[in-house]
Amino acid sequence: MKFKGKSFIAIVLSPEPPFEDWFREIDRIILRSPGFFIDRPIVLDVRGSKIPIEDLEKLLAGLSERSIRVMGIDGVAGTRLKPGMPPSFSGGRLASEVEVPTPSKETSKSNEGAEAKQSEGTTSSKKKKTSANGPSANGASEETAPQAEALDNEASIVITEPVRSGQSILHPDGDVTVIGSVSSGAEIIAGGSIHVYGALRGRALAGVAGKDDARIFCSRLDAELVSINGLYKVADDFDRSLRNAPTQIRFENETLVFEELN
Repeated sequence: MKFKGKSFIAIVLSPEPPFEDWFREIDRIILRSPGFFIDRPIVLDVRGSKIPIEDLEKLLAGLSERSIRVMGIDGVAGTRLKPGMPPSFSGGRLASEVEVPTPSKETSKSNEGAEAKQSEGTTSSKKKKTSANGPSANGASEETAPQAEALDNEASIVITEPVRSGQSILHPDGDVTVIGSVSSGAEIIAGGSIHVYGALRGRALAGVAGKDDARIFCSRLDAELVSINGLYKVADDFDRSLRNAPTQIRFENETLVFEELN
């Protein structure tokens, strides 16, 4: 038997007291980009904090409630961890910062309205970054957002140019149509259906408003992750016969159905 090693880039979260404020920042990231933490390796860094094991349990429970799955804990001896907790990690080296996708300026009004309902403040049009030490509170450089046009149906928007890596289109009120490709590392989040007239290489999350009749259409399927009404699949789970093929994805009987478009 032979064993092989494999390297992954993990997002490192460093909780800081008061934890209620730290969780509010996590919630803002999720509100701005609902799919950001889905299927990403997460490491909880509590080095130097001497955190009581009871507080660590509460932190893990709070992250689990937000569908954030912690793969390991750095800074706590394995002998202190209770059964069922993620294993103790140590070592590793810092990598480059992980950018949190920023919603386009055209959809910021919808985003601000959603945040207002939760009394969490307004959305910035600047990039936010998650560094190796956790979510940053400071904005970074401006990013030019794709241009969007409102359709006759105000609940739908059209993006008239490709969506580049690091960009996020958030429109929780209806459909999003992209005339162009969606790059790897980009993200489309829609309350209704998503239509991509080009290659879909990034993440597509449809039906986030609770619509299980939403669909995802693309001219070429090469996505990292697709989701409808919270049910998602990652690239490794796709039918290989549909790779790079025109595809529609729909929600049926609590599963995602992939069909080739003729």
